[in-house]
Amino acid sequence: MSKSDAEADRKSGNFIEIGTITNVNGQAGRARVKLGDVITPEIKVAALRAGPLNFWWMPAVGEQVLVASPGGDIGQAVIVASLYAGNAPSSDEGVPMIDLNGGAGQMVVDGTLVVTKDVIAGGISLVNHVHGGVVAGGAETDVPSGNA
Repeated sequence: MSKSDAEADRKSGNFIEIGTITNVNGQAGRARVKLGDVITPEIKVAALRAGPLNFWWMPAVGEQVLVASPGGDIGQAVIVASLYAGNAPSSDEGVPMIDLNGGAGQMVVDGTLVVTKDVIAGGISLVNHVHGGVVAGGAETDVPSGNA
């Protein structure tokens, strides 16, 4: 095998690899990944969307990820997805879930959130909750405290 053939084989073996996040640079939108015995330089983290509508969700140290390197060139590599490694948030494949426990336990929505069914927070339904001590009739309740 010639030197150029060996280099082509090495590069083709590096097109898509599975690795583990070792460092995250949120300010740059990049992370380092351990691929076998090699730790990459900081590489880009792909996003579900990154335009006017965007989803900001950086991977965490220790998270298993899929890395794609166009042409086998690690300088062009991108972290394209995370992989469950025994840490799926549910065993029920029929119920979509966003589990925020691994982060700050909160999600920021910068805009209007429209919910067509119900929202339940702390066991209280936004649609079906009742207020005690209200006299029936045409009067309206005050706005919730903190919203005035």
